[in-house]
Amino acid sequence: MRGSTERWGHPRGLWMLLGVAVGLNFAFYGFRSFVAPYLATTFFANQPAGAAMRDASVLTAGVGALLYGTHVLGGWIADNVLGEVRALRTALWLESLALALMAWPARSVFVLALALYILGAGLSIPLTVLIGRNYGADDPRRDAGYTLFYLAINLGAFVAPFICADWIGGRFGYRYGFLAAAAGVAVGALLFQLRAKALEARQPPPRHGGARALSKVLFGIAALAYPTMLLLLHPRLLGASVNVLLGLLILYFAVSAVRRGSRVQTERYIAMLLLFAANIIFWALSLQAATSLNFFARDYVDAPFDFSVFQSFNPLYILVFAPAMAALWPFLHRRGRDPSTPRKFGIGLALVALSYGVVQYAIQHAAGADGRVSWFALALCYLLQTIGELALSPIGYAMVTRLAAPEESSLAMGAWFFGIAMAYQLSG
Repeated sequence: MRGSTERWGHPRGLWMLLGVAVGLNFAFYGFRSFVAPYLATTFFANQPAGAAMRDASVLTAGVGALLYGTHVLGGWIADNVLGEVRALRTALWLESLALALMAWPARSVFVLALALYILGAGLSIPLTVLIGRNYGADDPRRDAGYTLFYLAINLGAFVAPFICADWIGGRFGYRYGFLAAAAGVAVGALLFQLRAKALEARQPPPRHGGARALSKVLFGIAALAYPTMLLLLHPRLLGASVNVLLGLLILYFAVSAVRRGSRVQTERYIAMLLLFAANIIFWALSLQAATSLNFFARDYVDAPFDFSVFQSFNPLYILVFAPAMAALWPFLHRRGRDPSTPRKFGIGLALVALSYGVVQYAIQHAAGADGRVSWFALALCYLLQTIGELALSPIGYAMVTRLAAPEESSLAMGAWFFGIAMAYQLSG
């Protein structure tokens, strides 16, 4: 029986979901690798260079904040309206359409496409939850499974800048890079469409679902498109909205814990929220890769390759080091030396801080007469951030699935991603 339900030491369903993760993240990291420079040179070209980079960075950060912020609403819809499988299927096809629309050169259409992409991405949160559904509550392979999930994410992320930015964007124009990103997520959508029926059959019907559930959700997305566009175009309003949502999110979990009357679940939610705070700090520093460090690479780093290739360093390092990290935690656990989850978070924070020390040292002591630094400094910066990420982020996914109440798993995972939304807002 084991041989028919497992492959390469993990449940068979895991591998299909990993393929979907590759396509989904090829799309996201493909367009993220060049969107800030594209905005600066396309829609803010009439401004001074500094102002153009600033406004492009703020808009890029706003996209990230809203994209991860909508995971909370998307998690609730997946839990209560569509079900996890139908929510993810809808997200994949909607994101493919939105990325294709981004190739349209008009700014109004581009911002609309960003809004549709953001709202579609909110429904993709069940992918992370479905990874955990492959394992029992006490299965020691869970952490390793999520590390493999992280490996799949970064396989797509590693390839994407070469194809979307350097090859297609560099040769034909960046707006055609959006079409390449759309094709990547469409492949993932097709794979999930063909292979997810067994997953859907095993899930109970959602509490508020029904024959018209999908139509209602699509109508809601259409209704929210214009307000989302307004938030993208008004960063201060977006910042206030993120803060309000964060407060409501904390309040929700506090009320949920009190309503349950379970001391154990209350302590789990308190621990989860504290680790959320550490997650926000880490990503606020690490997400500079899409904005300030991307412009820094373009203008102040000597490298024998296009600046966009730096966007592949983080996923490359993860591809190299993630298998070792996936084996490290079980190895340490067998010897009673596995660091606790808070200690792993602390390691991540220390390494991301050290990474900026490396860049600061290079600027002060190793810059050339033209003010440019060697590409090795930025490569080392990304290496330290990546090791910190591997110590913190995959473990965070597993932590959420362990600490959240089962019927709030997608919402809790949405809250985890909302922490990254807050980090994007801070990074801008």
